[in-house]
Amino acid sequence: MAEQKSNNNRWSWDVPGFQPRKSTEHEDYQRPPPLPLARRYSISATAAGAPHSELSKHAFNSKLLKLKDKIKLVREDYSELKQEASYLQEYSNAKLDRVTRLPRYQAALETEARISPLISEKKRLFNDLLTAQGNIKVFCRVRPLFEDEDPSIVEFPDDVTVRINTADDSIVNPKKDFELDRVYGPHVGQVELFSDVQPFVQSALDGYNVAIFAYGQTHSGKTHTMEGSSHDRGLYARCFEELFDLSNSDATSTSKFNFSVSISELHNEQIRDLLTHSGADLPKARMGSLDYFVELLQEKVENPMDFGRVLKLAFQNRGSDRSKFRVSHLIVTVHIHYTNLITGETSYSKLSLIDLAGSESTIEEDSGEHATELLHVMKSLSALGDVLSSLTSKKDIVPYGNSMLTKVLADSLGGSAKTLLIVNVCPNASNLSETISSLNFSARARNATLSLGNRDTIKKWRDIANDTRKELYEKEKEIIDLKQQIVGLKQELKEANDQKVWKVSFTL
Repeated sequence: MAEQKSNNNRWSWDVPGFQPRKSTEHEDYQRPPPLPLARRYSISATAAGAPHSELSKHAFNSKLLKLKDKIKLVREDYSELKQEASYLQEYSNAKLDRVTRLPRYQAALETEARISPLISEKKRLFNDLLTAQGNIKVFCRVRPLFEDEDPSIVEFPDDVTVRINTADDSIVNPKKDFELDRVYGPHVGQVELFSDVQPFVQSALDGYNVAIFAYGQTHSGKTHTMEGSSHDRGLYARCFEELFDLSNSDATSTSKFNFSVSISELHNEQIRDLLTHSGADLPKARMGSLDYFVELLQEKVENPMDFGRVLKLAFQNRGSDRSKFRVSHLIVTVHIHYTNLITGETSYSKLSLIDLAGSESTIEEDSGEHATELLHVMKSLSALGDVLSSLTSKKDIVPYGNSMLTKVLADSLGGSAKTLLIVNVCPNASNLSETISSLNFSARARNATLSLGNRDTIKKWRDIANDTRKELYEKEKEIIDLKQQIVGLKQELKEANDQKVWKVSFTL
């Protein structure tokens, strides 16, 4: 039973229909005992391979560092080669520029050198023309009537004569004529006035000092002539714009103009600089003669907008007391510096625009301080008249020292300097005495302008002036032709440079 039970508990490996292969006589060897099972990656195996793994990682890092060093060296070499290539290209361009540009550049310089004496000759001829016409000229401008004013007492027989109806029945001819260099009626605007002022601006740019005065009683239109309005600009703006435009047309690549402005007010024989509060550290310019001068701040201006800004600042510093404006002179001076880089020629000149105080000669008894101011004005205007009269009469002694006004403007009055006096008058009957007084002042300044000779010799001077004008026109035409040649040479030079540079760049 026990044996039977034991046999029943054993596994039976008998498979129905399967017969196990019987052993043959040759199969007498024994199957080797199976090896004990072991894990593929045992602890002992990992510990044994650790030194080899660390060595491999160290070698990899070493190779990586060497590669980085080599890359760094390659980059440095590349940078040096790139810099060397840039130097070679610059050197090639410089050589090319010297080879292609030098002949044409020399031709341009030679052409401009030919222009330089022509420009100098043009300046001389133009100055001779103005001198033949007179270095001191007097214009008269009559403002329109206001709505509440009396009828006009002014007539205009021609463009150089103003006729005043004195309404004096005690004389045969109550009308009095004054002959001037130019007369402008109420209908004439700022544009036509400036067309006759323009030659004086040209003379200032040519290197001669010029002074332009606006003279007349209060409310006669002096300030309007100088300042103008927003829609009809006055001489301040128009003169500087003309200077700026002329300098751009006359300047070449070897010459240049620089401008600066000084603005001052003369009140009670004391001069006040109106640019002292500009907030900038400005250089100073001398105004006056070698015997007497004052130093005023000057601010550089490069365009008309700069000039307008400086002028506006000076007006703000002057204040808003119009009663003071009537008894003070406003002096705006443009300093002109010219340099020619070929001939080394330099010149300095200035254009002074002066809005004079009112010329009325009546003083109220109870005016107090105002009477003192009027006395100073009358003194300075009288001194100006004395200077102009002495100059036109060609006297040996000119009394510049009688007033601060004539002292400050001494180098712009007389000699080769040009002076323009614009006398502004009122057309109404109530201002007859002041109108006559202003025109008498203008006649005093202008009489000796005809001191070139009597009426017979004036024709001779006019013929000389016509010949000079013709020669001046021919010189201007020659200058224009030479400037066109310069433009053509510069264009050819630019095209040659562009073509050669493209070829060098393509080769590199």
